[in-house]
Amino acid sequence: MQQILRAAGLEGHSARQHGIHDETVIVVDVAGDAQQMWRSARAGLRDHCPVLVLEPFLVTDPQFHHAISPGEVIARAAAFDVEACLTQRPGSQLPGARDRDPGMLGTGDEGYDLAAYDVASFGSPEALVIVPRPEPWAAFAYLDAYALLGQPPELMVAAARQWHDRYAAAPTVIGLACGFTVSRPPTEVADAERLAAEHVAVAGLTAGTSVRAYARALMQLDHWTLYDRP
Repeated sequence: MQQILRAAGLEGHSARQHGIHDETVIVVDVAGDAQQMWRSARAGLRDHCPVLVLEPFLVTDPQFHHAISPGEVIARAAAFDVEACLTQRPGSQLPGARDRDPGMLGTGDEGYDLAAYDVASFGSPEALVIVPRPEPWAAFAYLDAYALLGQPPELMVAAARQWHDRYAAAPTVIGLACGFTVSRPPTEVADAERLAAEHVAVAGLTAGTSVRAYARALMQLDHWTLYDRP
């Protein structure tokens, strides 16, 4: 553990190990700037991936663990059809969805507040979790995005993997809300609108405006916040 903490630039921080099914994660108490701790760990680790959690019980309390092991979640996610699942979800605004609503889709001129899409508004992370896999999207195989009620873990892993491939999106925070950092935001309106519909299908309270207006915001943001609890 100490070797991993040293590589992450977190040597000296209070840390402990926890088992999640047949694997072990490292939980580091946040001291100081949580986002800087995440950036340091992300830059220094090659075989592990860090993610912040708002509530450490997502790791420490087994009742919040997935019913199956992280390896099984990842294996199922590899064959999971994200598009079919999200298109069939009630209220989905993806092309071909039965509940497509012109009012929810909007025109794109409804407006948005860029400041509203900051995961920091949901609270300060209490811990940084280092998972024993290098892929950022794998974090959802270990941690339950419990705010996104009713989503199977393989959906979150598969969707996060697609967003990583398409936009270099990496989860930074998991908890009441899920934050991502994004290196390649969408540049085309049609692509942004599809991404916006995906976000809303996964977490219905994310947009805070019409899907098409939210899509315009996504073209300007280098971070996302997915949220689905009132």
